[in-house]
Amino acid sequence: MDVDTIEATWRHFHGRVRTSFGWGTNLTKDFRGCDPDGDTRLTPISLVCKVISADGRPAVKLSDNPEKATDEPAEIQRYLRVFGSADRNAQPVFV
Repeated sequence: MDVDTIEATWRHFHGRVRTSFGWGTNLTKDFRGCDPDGDTRLTPISLVCKVISADGRPAVKLSDNPEKATDEPAEIQRYLRVFGSADRNAQPVFV
């Protein structure tokens, strides 16, 4: 997400559902190339805790980047049929 998509998402859902989303690793921890010695000590790590189920049902993570979707492929496809898949663009994921 970038600033525009964060604001658009907040406006769309504000007052309708509780949301939690944000910019993530590359805003808060992106220090790649900042170490004067060229070391990798400042390379960000990707550490996220996610819900895996609720009330016995699998919790699926969908993203505008399909590479970041989590759960069984059949469940991801089921959720995409319900919520749509527009504007999803594959981008590299740095771990």
